[in-house]
Amino acid sequence: MKTYSTRISVGLFAYIVVTFLLIAIAPLFFGHNEWPFLLLYYGSIGITFVFAIWALCSSRYTIDGTSLMISSKFSPFSPDVYDLTKLVSVVPTRSLMSAPAGSLNRIELSFNDGNAVIISPRRQDDFLMEVRKANPKVRIDTSLL
Repeated sequence: MKTYSTRISVGLFAYIVVTFLLIAIAPLFFGHNEWPFLLLYYGSIGITFVFAIWALCSSRYTIDGTSLMISSKFSPFSPDVYDLTKLVSVVPTRSLMSAPAGSLNRIELSFNDGNAVIISPRRQDDFLMEVRKANPKVRIDTSLL
């Protein structure tokens, strides 16, 4: 059994930080300076920011034999389990679709039942070798090798 953490993209992390900073300074432009409002406003922004960063950094991908388990703190149905013997292809993607991936440098795993999942493992080369061991027939895009 091997576990891989998610790759964290500086760009995606910076996007989240800048977005929250812009939201945080909004009351200054609209004249909302009453302390009860500001306490509630900044408290909720702080909690949401901490949750967003925690969710971004918490995804894990575990290969156990022919099973891929994806666990993520922001998914109430975690861990998701995929059968690697049904894996058809692995291709690079920069899709902005919501996914348990902390980076925009992602890979899409497509299965023969029509399902697909987008992930971003930190040690991608090692991850792909383990996928190849679990399913030697899988097509892996040559740009990933």
